[in-house]
Parts: sequence; C-alpha cells; structure tokens
Amino acid sequence: MNRKNRPSIANLHELAPIYALGALDASDQASFERHLHQGCDSCTEDVRSFAEVASLVGESVPAEPPKHLRDKLLHSITHGPRVPGILFRQSGLLIARSDEFAWQTLAPGILLKTLYQDAARKYHTSLVRMEAGAHYPSHNHAEIEELFMLSGDLHVEGQLMRAGDYCRGDSGSVHGETFTDAGCLFLLMASQENQIVGPQAV
Repeated sequence: MNRKNRPSIANLHELAPIYALGALDASDQASFERHLHQGCDSCTEDVRSFAEVASLVGESVPAEPPKHLRDKLLHSITHGPRVPGILFRQSGLLIARSDEFAWQTLAPGILLKTLYQDAARKYHTSLVRMEAGAHYPSHNHAEIEELFMLSGDLHVEGQLMRAGDYCRGDSGSVHGETFTDAGCLFLLMASQENQIVGPQAV
C-alpha cells in the first residue's frame, strides 16, 4: 500500500470495532496493527472493549451450525453404526427392534426381555416368554401391573387368557400362581419391587 492509499489516523480509529470482530481485510488489518504497535492507547482500549462485547453477544445467542455441517452430523447419526436393537433415538423418541435384545432368565422356564426401564420409579416394560408348563408364583403388586397377551395361553386367577387379552393388577393387589399349558408371550409393565408371596417356581 502506498502512502496515498493508507488510512488516515482518524480512519484508523474507526476500524477498532471491525478489527475486534475479525472482519478487516488483510491490508487494513496490517495497517491497524501497525497503529496499535505504535502505542495508541485509545484504540487498544477500544479493541479490548469491543472484543468483550462481541464475546458476550456470541455467548447469548444459540449457535446455529452451517447447513453442510448439520447435514453431515445428521447423516452420521442416521447411517453410522447403531446400538443393537436401537433403530432410532433422537429428540426424546426411540424406535427399537426387540428381537435384537437379549433374553434373561426370570424363573425356570420363564424368560424376560427388558424394553424400557425407569430407574427412578423402579418400573419396567418387558416382553415375557413362558415355556410350556411353566409356573410363576403368587406375588403382590407394588404398583399397577399391566399384561397384554401376544400369543399362547396363560392361566390367571382361574381365567384362560389368549392373544389380545389384557390384565391389570392395581397397586397392593395380589396375583395367585400363574401358569401356561402350551407356552406364551406377553408384554408386561410392572414394578421391580413386586414381591413373591408364594413358593418360588421350581
């Protein structure tokens, strides 16, 4: 830059807020920094003050990522390696493939597959599979228990439940021993604090 095109001292003072934002072009930035190095206390203070204001404004406004970065992130979430059983988990929504979850033994001949667990309430939603001839002992309900039959047969309180049948036990109620003849599968929503009141299944 020749002397004729250099900014005047007055113009240099006006560049302080733009410099603080990092928006000067290369030549003006070089000129302004030379001016600072020459010891202009007024511009130094202005730059410090404007930089603080810019920082506070930036912190007060939620950051919106560039569209290409947002699209890349969403693509990696959608197409990246997934946790077995979890098809979708985002913004408080979850879609799961239950056949990829592991079965756990609840009692002899009875398997349980937990779909959801509320640790605070000690409450769970699970699939339960009972093999032919399996029995589950009498138990009380610490909270409301709900059971929805998906397949097979289940004897509850002398009633034969089949696919599509629904059973609810209120908090404090007691189920007698339940059993299945040919095996069954049902959806269960129950408290983990239910207690056995009869002999354990054998």
